[in-house]
Amino acid sequence: MMKRTTNWSHDGSLWREVLVRRHWMVLIVIVGMLFLMGGSGNAQPKGEKVTLKGEAVDLWCYLEGGDRGPAKKACATACATAGNPIAILDAEGNLYVAAGLKDHQPGKDLLLKRMSSEVSVTGTLVKKGGVQMIYIDSVK
Repeated sequence: MMKRTTNWSHDGSLWREVLVRRHWMVLIVIVGMLFLMGGSGNAQPKGEKVTLKGEAVDLWCYLEGGDRGPAKKACATACATAGNPIAILDAEGNLYVAAGLKDHQPGKDLLLKRMSSEVSVTGTLVKKGGVQMIYIDSVK
């Protein structure tokens, strides 16, 4: 069996080759990670741009007991603060689950102070599996 010898000469040529290969491998890994991460953080919903007018309701209270309106503002605000989902209830009785478009915001970031109040929201409407969701860009 032959013994392999490595020439670790003082001029460092083998060391340079090892270091260059390592640098390329690290660079390839970093570029690959950036490529994979780039698509997930910038995802945008695909749907129609709309403006909806209606009341900001707490889904728990509204679906369970029909609770809505100014008399239920304190309860709706408490429930939304606790993390219950928020929706926009339009004049025809249609519900639109609310979420923020920017940075995957929860609906409460945009609507908490407007619970049980009439709002006008603009955003992207997505319908799937019987659910309607509005990704809100602006609130008035």
